[in-house]
Order: sequence, then structure tokens, then C-alpha cells
Amino acid sequence: MLSKDTLIEEFRAIGVEAGDALLVHSSYNSFGGVEGGPQTVIDALLHVLGAEGTLIMPTFNFDFCKGEPWDVRETPSHMGIITELVRKDPRSRRVFHPIYSFAIIGAQAEFLTRERYKSSYERNSLFGRLRALDGKIMVVGLSYNDSMTFFHHVEELEGVDYRYLKTFTGLVTDEDGNTYEDSFQMLARDIEQGVETMVDPMGELAEERGLIKAWQIGEADVKLMKANEIYEFTAREMRVNPRLLYEIKDE
Repeated sequence: MLSKDTLIEEFRAIGVEAGDALLVHSSYNSFGGVEGGPQTVIDALLHVLGAEGTLIMPTFNFDFCKGEPWDVRETPSHMGIITELVRKDPRSRRVFHPIYSFAIIGAQAEFLTRERYKSSYERNSLFGRLRALDGKIMVVGLSYNDSMTFFHHVEELEGVDYRYLKTFTGLVTDEDGNTYEDSFQMLARDIEQGVETMVDPMGELAEERGLIKAWQIGEADVKLMKANEIYEFTAREMRVNPRLLYEIKDE
């Protein structure tokens, strides 16, 4: 069983620092056991980040794409127990996006949530603002393909021919309880071309090149990277070989 003190020590060892803006994709069960449960993981991360740091958790929910309404105050995260606990934390603020929302605790929460952008991965999205803060991304116990939504941010800004902007319209409810119809966009894969998301090769290449630090915490494989470094690397490598980010089904 991992203790809070052990988690603090290990998060620091992999490279998390006080004052960081840190986006965390997580599988709680991958740790193999934590004293006090998932809240201990949150507490350890906040301790390492300190008063000037910022913890960012994805609280994605794809039901809006199926016609379900979304409420910034109540709609739960589909991204695991750690993310849901951060969403429900009274200290957190949530990005207003019915598909790709984030729950945020810390010094930069207001900066990261102030703009209601429409396209999931655009320049002014959470991903772009994370880069503006020279932030980091941590992946806990997940493959790159099951975590690194950031790669789609690179695809949208750099431009690709195997994805296109798709609009979803539905009911959203804001922080004041106002419900109205609105539309949001997502850079969707071209299903007619048989495009399947497969970003593991890009992540593995970045790891080989030393841009991603790999670590073991308990039973979890943990990765840490700087968002700006990964952006620049991905933008360069995708021009050489775009198949590092996708595959064609049944090809």
C-alpha cells in the first residue's frame, strides 16, 4: 500500500515541482493500493504542487455527442474516480465544455477556466493555455492511446487531412443554472477513410528520444512530459510520418 508520504516522494522524483501546472490522466487502480484511497493521491499531488501550483484533471463526458444534456455543475466525469473527486471538490473550477471539460484546483484555475471556447482542441483551449503556462502532463497507468488527448490539439493546430471539425448541438446548463441550446466542435476522425486513433507510436518515440520520463510508482507505470516540448516534437514528427498518430482499420 502506498502512503501519502511515499507518493509525495515519488511524484517529486519523477519531476513534478512546486508551482507546476500539471494535467493528470489517471487510472487509480493501476497503483495497486493506496492508504486512504484516491483522495490520498489528490492530496499528495496538491502537496507537491504547493500554493502556486495547479492540478488539472480531465472530466470528459461524451454523452453530449449522443444527445444528452450537460450541466457544468452536476454532470459527472467519465475519466475515473480521481477525476470525479476533483470535480466534486469545493475548491475546484470546471472548464465549460460539454465534451472536453476539466476540473482544476490551484493558482491558475481562473486563467484556465475563464474562456468558453467552442472547439475542443483549439488554440485557446485548455491544452493551449497549458502550453502558455509551460505546463506538464502526467499519465498514470494508462497507454498513450487511452490518455494523450493533447496529441489532437497538435493535429488541430497543425492541420491534418484524416480528421475534420464536427459540430455537436445540445442543451447545456451553466454555473448559474441557466439551460440553453449551444453548439461545440470536436476534431473527429474520418470514419469513412477507416481512420482509427492510435497515438502509442508517437508517445513511444517521444519516450525513446528522452522527452518523456518513465517511472514506476507502486504498480503503476507513470510518464511525465512538458507540454511545449511534446507539441514541438509531435508537430515535427507528424510531418515526417503522420501514421505515428493514427492507423487505417483493416489495412
